[in-house]
Amino acid sequence: MAPDQNPFAPPESEPELADAFKPAVTTKKSHSLGWIATRWLVVCAVSAVPSFYLGTEVSEGQFAAMTLGILIFAAIYIFLDCKTSGLPFRQNRLCVITLRTVYVTRMVITVIFPIALFVDMICGLASVACTETIFGSRAIQTFPGALFTTLLQGVMLNLVLAIYGLFVIGLVMLFAPLFRNGSVPSHGPRD
Repeated sequence: MAPDQNPFAPPESEPELADAFKPAVTTKKSHSLGWIATRWLVVCAVSAVPSFYLGTEVSEGQFAAMTLGILIFAAIYIFLDCKTSGLPFRQNRLCVITLRTVYVTRMVITVIFPIALFVDMICGLASVACTETIFGSRAIQTFPGALFTTLLQGVMLNLVLAIYGLFVIGLVMLFAPLFRNGSVPSHGPRD
């Protein structure tokens, strides 16, 4: 023992969360562009249902503008997924669990319509207000105004998802030690 070490300090060891930060699968094969595109088109289409429903009334039927906005977000997700899928942070279990949880939850609450409708309505009202403030009160009923509003709402919803993702990361980090090595530790008597 070194003379400057505290004899009563616990022995140094690896943090319990080390397993949560190791790559999930280092030999994982990348998905094809078609599979990635299909996944994000489905996620964006399903997630956009409440916004599309609400936006139809407000924009007086600017379906093409709203659809183009949704396709732009799907294209951004596809691009980002293709560019980052092989990077070490994307192979990290914490990242994999967080991304899956966030987007699956988003799709599930879309199916449970009132919850998604409320979140989408708040972001939608804020984006409509911004569009009307910048471009005028009838701008939302034009193609460029509806497209701008759709993109702005998408940015707001992605910020909400990012905040939710931070919450998910916190929960995963909190509970990761419980599931380390595939078993839940028991607190019973020791032999």
